[in-house]
This record gives sequence, structure tokens and C-alpha cells, in this order.
Amino acid sequence: MKRHTSKFKYTFVTVACLCAAFPVFSQGFADDLTELYRDLRDADSTVSGKLAAEIRFRWKTSGSQTVDLLVTRGTDALARRDAVAASEHLTAAIGFAPEFATAYLERAKSYVMLDMLGPAVADLKSALDLDPNYFDAIAVLGQVFERLGEFELALRTYEQALALYPHFTEVQSAYDALNQAHGDTAL
Repeated sequence: MKRHTSKFKYTFVTVACLCAAFPVFSQGFADDLTELYRDLRDADSTVSGKLAAEIRFRWKTSGSQTVDLLVTRGTDALARRDAVAASEHLTAAIGFAPEFATAYLERAKSYVMLDMLGPAVADLKSALDLDPNYFDAIAVLGQVFERLGEFELALRTYEQALALYPHFTEVQSAYDALNQAHGDTAL
């Protein structure tokens, strides 16, 4: 019994130290992203793709293997167009890590596939509450507004994504097409 108590104490102390250190780690992570966001806004087209890839890589890392696995299963299900399975995996990920913005974005995509635009907007809001610079979430929000026929909101939303990531070619293309089709009537 004494041996188990001793192991428990060491385990408890180790976990307590890691938990105490986590805010410092997460602050450094946020500072790194802040610097990357600034660099992305100022980058030319030759560098912006690499910066965006680095940001996306960091977004996809939750710090939990379980959550990362659930998100991977969810995104794999999205790739197979199985929106129901995707939303189930991503809901589980959010249950484990409600502060992980990527899980909300990916679940929003599954809701869009299911034509559940209200819950999709709610998840995108959650993702953006966690990270207001999440340009991929802003881009999906623009797509949702476009589907809803809210062309002015879609254009403004695409402009916000482009302000954060000026060389976001997919968003620039969507913005140009929407502006050409509805620009005069939207604004």
C-alpha cells in the first residue's frame, strides 16, 4: 500500500507541475501565432503559402493525441463526404477540448454538408471567439453567407479573410466571382 501511495504522490506532483507550466506554454504558442499572423499579413506571394501552411499546422495540433485522433477521423469522414460520422467525431473532440478552435471549424464544415447552416454559423462563431485571426473559419463563414444569399455579408467576410491572408487564392477567387455576380446589388 505504501508503495502505491508513493507512486501516486510522484504522479500527482508531475501532473501538477505540467498543469502549472501549461499556461506559460500556451502563451508562448499564442505569441508565436501572433508573430506568424503579422508576418502573413505583410508577406509577398512567394512566402505567404509557407506561412499559411505553418499556421495551419499549428492550428491542427491540440496537445492531446486523443483529440487529434478524433479530429483526424472527423476530417477523414469529411473527405469521404460522410458528414454524420464527421460531426460525431468532431463533437467528441469538442467534448474533450472545448478550447480547440479547429474542431469547431471542421464540425461547421460537416454541418454545412448536412445543410444545417445555423449550427455551422454557431460553430464558426465559437472558432472565431477562440481565435479571431482564424482565416479558414472566416472563409467558411463567407461561404455560408453566400449560400444564405447574404451577398453583402459574404463579401465583407471574404474581405476580412483577405485582410488576414492577402494571398488566399481560394478566397480571392470566391470574392471576385461574387463581386462580379452580385457586387452592385450586394452593396
